[in-house]
Amino acid sequence: MSERRVLTGLWEALWGAALESARRLVHRSEGAPVSRVLFQVVHFPKPEYRADMLAAMAVIRETSARIDGLDEIGAFEEPDGSRIVAISVWASPEALAAGASELFASVGDLPFDVWETRPAESATLTQVA
Repeated sequence: MSERRVLTGLWEALWGAALESARRLVHRSEGAPVSRVLFQVVHFPKPEYRADMLAAMAVIRETSARIDGLDEIGAFEEPDGSRIVAISVWASPEALAAGASELFASVGDLPFDVWETRPAESATLTQVA
């Protein structure tokens, strides 16, 4: 299997999980008030790739300016540099489902699997308060 195919598979799995969560939320919220959604990814960068990881976050931020329904985006770092938590806050599950592919495609060809000490972890959460 080529390295490109592995990278594509990793991104498809990560963002596919976000989109599947959004679809479940859309289905669950039919007829109910739509809540905002937070999507977060916890990255575990190797020290020598920290700058590359942060540059990728800057690319995502630039891309975010043209994504409808994306209320906020940012990256936060553990003081010791062991984790970078990337968050995006979406106006609704529908906005996440519609915009995530374009947003994350902007960095889909980057070697996050090489840059990280272990696979990234993601979560999709609805706003409750």
